Amino acid sequence: MKRIQPAHLEELVYHSIKTAFTTLISATGGQKVYVFGLFTDDGLQFLYPVANTEEALTATVQRYQTTVDPKYGCTSTRSGMRWSYGDWGFFPTVDQEAFQQVNELLSTNFEQMLEADDFDGDLELLWPAILNGFKRAEAEGFFGAAVPRDSLTLILTGDLPHTLVNQWVTTLNPPEVASKYLHWNCAAED
Repeated sequence: MKRIQPAHLEELVYHSIKTAFTTLISATGGQKVYVFGLFTDDGLQFLYPVANTEEALTATVQRYQTTVDPKYGCTSTRSGMRWSYGDWGFFPTVDQEAFQQVNELLSTNFEQMLEADDFDGDLELLWPAILNGFKRAEAEGFFGAAVPRDSLTLILTGDLPHTLVNQWVTTLNPPEVASKYLHWNCAAED
């Protein structure tokens, strides 16, 4: 059984994040990026970069208001859809190639978990390694060099426990940015 070395995973995630975020900034054509994150599940089967912009959020809400809301009798708003990662403009299409090595490791690890009843995938070691790779890029000011840091939320997202997502938001962001996410009112008027 081949185990993932946490330090190696951290290094891969660090470089992959920087590559994907750089690609994102180029791809947005000057749009205002407000969230950049990593999309996964609780078994770490995969890890993909995801993001959204204010402009993509507006377009999504407009699309829902014309096609979905009338059909289901609801009212889509920017506040309500802001953190709906499945509808983000860059989900999960930021730069999947940048995460190819990461995903090869995670996929093999998950397959080994399925095959061996006594192997838990070392997830308790892999989560911190991924977070540390993300934190390294943030600590060196990488994200703030491209986007005003007070308007960018770094996040872990997917079908995950809220406590895990909130922990990452708190760890990765300045306190005022984390607080905005943690206390977001999805029912607020636009």
